[in-house]
Amino acid sequence: MTDEPKVTPTASKPEIQPFAQHELTDCMRRPHRMLDVVLGERLRLAANLRTGSNVTALVTILLLCSVAFAVPFALIDGLERVAHITLLFLGSVLLCYPSLQVFGSYLGVRMHPAQTLAIALVIPSAAALFTFGFAPIYWFLNFTMPGDGPDGMPSSSAITRVVLLVFSLLLALSHLNRCLFGDSNLKVLRDNWALWVGWQVLLVFLTYRMAESLDLLT
Repeated sequence: MTDEPKVTPTASKPEIQPFAQHELTDCMRRPHRMLDVVLGERLRLAANLRTGSNVTALVTILLLCSVAFAVPFALIDGLERVAHITLLFLGSVLLCYPSLQVFGSYLGVRMHPAQTLAIALVIPSAAALFTFGFAPIYWFLNFTMPGDGPDGMPSSSAITRVVLLVFSLLLALSHLNRCLFGDSNLKVLRDNWALWVGWQVLLVFLTYRMAESLDLLT
């Protein structure tokens, strides 16, 4: 009589848990935790976005992050521009938010408007965090490089600002895509990627027009 090989059952992969209410509200007392919520633990953030779990607290945190962390970069250009970076990223996203809700409905993504808003707000909050990280670099380059460029050309400071802002926006868009496409339950966005990319192109163009209006390109 031969012994039959024993089959060891494979352990199921634990389900990613969304951020709990107390974890999100803790960001009010410890703002550095926003770095983990927005950037560090993207799969948990995606779980909140998909399920709508604690969406009111999440929207509040994303709004605060979009405003507070954009200020240091903006202050380098002077007090009169303190709100310019917030207006650039948050303002552009809020203008594009209704179209995202419409696009989502067209694609068959059944989400509450607050969920769609949370998805949109990942962009300005992530961009604000990146500008916060770039702020010391921008300050140093702005302080050490010549202020005026050749006739008819942007100044070195303006070029540096534009490069860092563009980089921040592209990284923020990349991060949102990592969040959404890393979640197998958001398959509908992958299947309709052309419209999703089209909305992002629209957002980039509107952000460019916003930058022109705020005189951030010169």
